[in-house]
Amino acid sequence: MPLAKIGDISLEYYVEGQGPPLLMIMGFLGQASSWGEPFLEGLRPHFTTITFSNRGCGLSQIDAAPVTIRLMADDTARLLQALGIERAHVLGISMGGMIAQELVLNHAERVQGLVLGCTNCGPAHSIQSPPESMIKMTQTMNVPPEQRARVFWEMTVTPEFVDRESAFLDDILARMLEQPTPWAVFGRQFAAIQGHDTYDRLPQVKAPTLILHGDRDALVPVGNAGILQERIQGSRARIIPGAGHCFFWEKPGESGEAVVEFLASVPAPA
Repeated sequence: MPLAKIGDISLEYYVEGQGPPLLMIMGFLGQASSWGEPFLEGLRPHFTTITFSNRGCGLSQIDAAPVTIRLMADDTARLLQALGIERAHVLGISMGGMIAQELVLNHAERVQGLVLGCTNCGPAHSIQSPPESMIKMTQTMNVPPEQRARVFWEMTVTPEFVDRESAFLDDILARMLEQPTPWAVFGRQFAAIQGHDTYDRLPQVKAPTLILHGDRDALVPVGNAGILQERIQGSRARIIPGAGHCFFWEKPGESGEAVVEFLASVPAPA
């Protein structure tokens, strides 16, 4: 598996497909393998997809530096530089959507079109997760990775999807268990999320932006899509019906079509 040197650490990454580059930023504890093949299959004919594992996840390294959303955004800018990509479309989901916000705010020259999925602008100005979701999350402390993942399924997809697509979820889990994310990374990423705040700066975003969200998201309530749309001038929002937090797992065809259709409308750089 390829590794890119990013400052003092290396990041695991994969480049596939054809067309303009699409950098895909995964969320909390996720890895490069966590997107799900059905969603990627819909994107590869249209884009050269760049998937990677954030620092500390998968085969990506982590150092002693405090983990912040801004630091992980800087990682993504350095990854593009290491791959010789001057400018790319960017898709970030959940925590990855937070990273994408910091990327477009601090490295605007790197971002062509922006897609923000199932994310928010930080705890201070967002609709918070339901208390029962946070209780479930705290229940995962100090439990084996497999049990932790199965609790996350209850928060990230609808019950119907768990019943219908257990084989898909087992495959995602098996890939993650090949290189389990250390518990210490859980705490450092969670702290980074709590410190995230782009609310006052979002009007500075100039990249064409699409906001995607499942209408049954039990982790990041769908109302956060409206907050982002209101703050990012000219942005569009599309709500995926019948889907939870990981809408790209539950509705890969509809989600992929939304990404392709929107990014095809983004003007090419001069």
